[in-house]
Amino acid sequence: MRSNTKITLIIFSIVVLLTSIIVVLVAIGSRQIGYDGVKKKAYLTADIVKNSLTSHMVNGNMSQRDVFLDSISQLKNVQSLWLVRSKSVSEQFENSSLANENPRDDIDLEVLKTGVEKIVIEESLYTANLRITIPYTASSLDKPNCLSCHNAKEGEVLGAISLSFDISEDRGSNIMVLLYIIGTISIFLIIFLIFIRKKITPYTNSFDSLANVLKKVHEGDYSIRANAGVLKEDKEVSNWLNELIEKLETVLTGIEKNLTSFVHNRASNINHDKLISAKEIIEDISEIYHYKKTIENDLTIDDIYHRLVLVLKERLEIENFLIFETDLIKDIRKTIFATEGVIACCDLKQNIKDVCRAERLNNIVASENFPQICRVAKCKNSNESYVCIPFYINEQRNLVIQIISKDEEQSNSLKYKIGIIKKYLEETKPILESKILMEALRQKNLTDSLTGLYNRKYLDEIVEKELSSDIKDGVVYAIMFLDIDYFKMVNDTYGHDVGDDILRKLAITMKKSIGANETLIRYGGEEFLILMKNATQESAKDLADKINKDFSKIIFNYGADNFSKTVSIGYSFFPTDTDQFWKCIKYADISLYEAKATGRNKVVRFSKEILKNGDKTEY
Repeated sequence: MRSNTKITLIIFSIVVLLTSIIVVLVAIGSRQIGYDGVKKKAYLTADIVKNSLTSHMVNGNMSQRDVFLDSISQLKNVQSLWLVRSKSVSEQFENSSLANENPRDDIDLEVLKTGVEKIVIEESLYTANLRITIPYTASSLDKPNCLSCHNAKEGEVLGAISLSFDISEDRGSNIMVLLYIIGTISIFLIIFLIFIRKKITPYTNSFDSLANVLKKVHEGDYSIRANAGVLKEDKEVSNWLNELIEKLETVLTGIEKNLTSFVHNRASNINHDKLISAKEIIEDISEIYHYKKTIENDLTIDDIYHRLVLVLKERLEIENFLIFETDLIKDIRKTIFATEGVIACCDLKQNIKDVCRAERLNNIVASENFPQICRVAKCKNSNESYVCIPFYINEQRNLVIQIISKDEEQSNSLKYKIGIIKKYLEETKPILESKILMEALRQKNLTDSLTGLYNRKYLDEIVEKELSSDIKDGVVYAIMFLDIDYFKMVNDTYGHDVGDDILRKLAITMKKSIGANETLIRYGGEEFLILMKNATQESAKDLADKINKDFSKIIFNYGADNFSKTVSIGYSFFPTDTDQFWKCIKYADISLYEAKATGRNKVVRFSKEILKNGDKTEY
């Protein structure tokens, strides 16, 4: 409803209410005035009758009072008139005609009893009557003195006069007066409303125009402008408002354009309100900034992956997703994270570069774009759809985030989040690259370049970080020392290249023999160390025998010569043989030399009996 109409209705309602109050007050006043007029007429008639009856009584012609009363009854609007006498008067004049003037109804009786006049009004739609009964009381002050004629006391009720008046004519006159008043006020009201409406129209139209513009701006439409209006004030306000909207539109458009590109054209709110879009984008940028500052201080790659998972789950509210990490060097894939209960739409482990469409094209792949767009990916549930977002980190690793939508609502919601996901990944990239590089440098620093096995530095690291806690948990280690028999002869005869090749093949043989609980370390030269976690006497002996046996089967072909090589192995148990780790390594070393001294190509378990040449148990 327009403001002009609202204001007009408000003014009309107020005037109608005031008019109704005035009419009601006039009606009540007119009615009361009519009743008061009838009452005055009744009092006058009662006095005339009283004085006339007294005169008749004094003159001794009471027999003619009926003629007088009949003449009074013929007065205009007087319907009926009668006299009543009190009991004392009737008893005093019981033999006269006065004795017949008895009360006619309860009203007469009540007035005779109380001495108080009684008025009864009877009204219907077409008629109106007023009945009034007025008492006559004895008074010595009257002339002539009432007490001189009546056996009564001062103030005693002697009788009463009852009159009935037809007041329909008076009521009709009052109604006509009210109708004239109502008509006059109505005409005035119509003229007043027309005048007021005409005067306020420019102001209300201006207000409606401004309200409409502000409503559109509130809804996100910054292209609307206010009309100039007809009043000077309207034009000024409209110009100010239009300038403000234009500035706001320019600023918000710039912000939205620049910031949206910053977060990969992130889809804005469904109402397309530039202000809300800018607010959401700024919030995204702030969240991304805090995320980046957080992962910069994380220690490991796993910590960074954990942060990324939290962002996807809690910040972006993605319910079902998996994160795959691809080793581009080895061309294998492993699952970094999977939402509980979610099954991947593909199960690739190897040959990722050629088979995975998202990684091969380095582009987002969505099952909604084309049926079976990726032939190796197919969700278990036909209602589900997937989006694969690849992310190239460096030449060594690649990530793929696979998001599964259970229904159309989740799928539509995901469209607004892909851009911000890519931005989070971009901010993650340099931190991951740095961590991967550091990890590679660390691995290089801890790895032997010839065999690919861990080196002595790695041994120092695990002794410091892992062994002490494992020993507290009751873990037993078997420590094995390996040495190639007559290895110096190989180097002297065939050269160091051949010797290096034999060392590599020994490393390969050992790798094939060990499991997840064993760690291989090139201790130096042709000496190798094996740490076997949770070892027993049987498992340690079996592993040593297997390596010794498998390596001896290898035939080396160099030039025209064919030969095989053997290894000697000595081992001890930590903390069974000693609770000092480096001493336990020495025991294994002593056992190795015992194997060499007693014929080579054999496995020797440490015992105190083999200590000799000055070696003591407290060594």
